[in-house]
Amino acid sequence: MTSPADKQQHPRSCGNGGALKRGPDRENQGNTTTCSTAMEGGRGLEQHRRVSSVWKSYLYQLQQEAPKPAAVLCTDRPPDSPPYYGLEYHGKITRHHCEKLLTENGTYIVRHSDRAEGFYTLSMRFNDVIKHFRLYYDGKHYVGEKRFDTVHDLVADGLVTLYMESQAGEYLKKMSATSYLNSPHYTITKSLRRHIRTNRYAVVDTENQRPVSPKDTTPFSKAEEQDKDNCSAQDITTQRPHRFNVHTFTGLHWCGLCGHFLWGFVSQGVKCQDCNFKAHKQCSSRVPNDCCPDLKDLQSIFGADLTTSLRGSTESVPSVVTECVSEVEARGLTMEGIYRVPGSQDQIEALRLAFERDGNRVNLTEKAVPDINVVAGVLKLYLRLLPIPLITSQCFLKLQAVCKLSTREAKVSGIREALQTLPAAHLSTLKVIIMHLAR
Repeated sequence: MTSPADKQQHPRSCGNGGALKRGPDRENQGNTTTCSTAMEGGRGLEQHRRVSSVWKSYLYQLQQEAPKPAAVLCTDRPPDSPPYYGLEYHGKITRHHCEKLLTENGTYIVRHSDRAEGFYTLSMRFNDVIKHFRLYYDGKHYVGEKRFDTVHDLVADGLVTLYMESQAGEYLKKMSATSYLNSPHYTITKSLRRHIRTNRYAVVDTENQRPVSPKDTTPFSKAEEQDKDNCSAQDITTQRPHRFNVHTFTGLHWCGLCGHFLWGFVSQGVKCQDCNFKAHKQCSSRVPNDCCPDLKDLQSIFGADLTTSLRGSTESVPSVVTECVSEVEARGLTMEGIYRVPGSQDQIEALRLAFERDGNRVNLTEKAVPDINVVAGVLKLYLRLLPIPLITSQCFLKLQAVCKLSTREAKVSGIREALQTLPAAHLSTLKVIIMHLAR
């Protein structure tokens, strides 16, 4: 995800001796149909279809559409300039002068307050109106609760918030009304916690007559029937309270309660210290006592944004995709109904838990996973749970337009152009999936 303080800015001349510094063009990405829909089918998928409809891209799209910060630079730096302000500081100028400088939405300056000596004002244009805020600095820049390293970051976050409130004010007030039983967190982790609980019981090494820890068992170990019965729906509520702290998330993340995007660039929401539950601050008050610390050790592969999950990794494609594709190609290409015939949902969830726990160290051989449809089901599940689908809306709309072109050459060129709009992680993964389906 692009940093709010994007340094790729292009100054241009502006009246009154200033220069306008603009951020990059906006990008529109959101939910649309992915290539995983081509693999759907069979029984036992209703739960996961519900999950795919829970992730909501509306607020993510709004953040992409929000005005970008653009500092109007002062070419003649005032002698009273504080060391913690840059060329965006214009000294003592009037509000009337601000209107001449701030001609486009997103532009901003810092000035000495003309109403309170010793204080500074952030002035910026939003929605064709000049807004003024008292600006503070204590090692970080702030106008409210959030603290920022630079004024540019503060303005970027502020523009997103203002845009959200202007475009979806009533929507924001109602979004936390989602029932917890219908929330992404509950739906996605319910079966994981059942498997975690089940694998704690009754798995015994008969040769040595000793209990075997879940880490020593295969992902497909099953407990006795009585232990399965103990793992009923009511046991999923742990009655343990979450310990939420305000958190700054790196990359793209979604609220576990309402399913909406955690917008902004700093302190976007809260995170439980014990189980990593992520939520908007206003949504966290509606989350029941259902903390499961066992989930903290999992890697959050399923349901995580593709680009974010690969951040800091040397891999260009998630290991769950490459491992599943490799195994299906090794022993599933001759299977009738591959990607159509469903595998056991219990086995799919167990294999998913293994990926969350062990990453690319999961054993997918025929001895460990006899039914190749289980491996195919895990791959379909991973693609289905992506908050931002493999083919983004921007790319999908371009591909739709390409289909209407008359010549083959124009279509090939249009497809290539459309695919280049995908984020790098999406494009790399899509290439692997397309090559796989073409075999």
